[in-house]
Amino acid sequence: MIGLNTWKNKIWPGIILCYLCAVILDITADKAEARKELAAKRRQLTQAQRRIEELDRLFKRIYEDNISGKLSDSRFQMLSDDYEQEQEELREKLLRWNEEITKQEEQAENIDRFIGKVRKYLDLDELTPAILNDMIKAVYVHAPDKSKGYREQQIDISYDLIGILPASLLNSLQNGETA
Repeated sequence: MIGLNTWKNKIWPGIILCYLCAVILDITADKAEARKELAAKRRQLTQAQRRIEELDRLFKRIYEDNISGKLSDSRFQMLSDDYEQEQEELREKLLRWNEEITKQEEQAENIDRFIGKVRKYLDLDELTPAILNDMIKAVYVHAPDKSKGYREQQIDISYDLIGILPASLLNSLQNGETA
């Protein structure tokens, strides 16, 4: 029979570390995909910036053509409006993409820092409150559900730096699946 101290200080920390290692494997696989998405967004950002510069040049050219009489005032106004509208839409997209890129970079940095924290505790002999406080931000215990004929209770763990992991990830880890 396993004593409470053995369970609390030896077995439970091992279970937690195995779980966290599986989470890290899955997060690391997702990071590769996130890097590809980030690179694609950066390319879109660069293309939009180039197009804005090109629209500035085109606007100057149609202005000069209008002044020299090569382009009618109505045609100038139509082209000018189109270019300005396109530029405004591109500027809005640039702002949105910059925010998305910044957010993704912060998430990647937080994941790296979380993985570093987990690695720090790989040779754990005892689970202490200090370790839990370092790894876990909060634990949310939901009201029990008895609608299926048995008691079921959802518990969400918010990890420091990465937040609450999606239920789909946790279910796949419980079933022994990893990326």
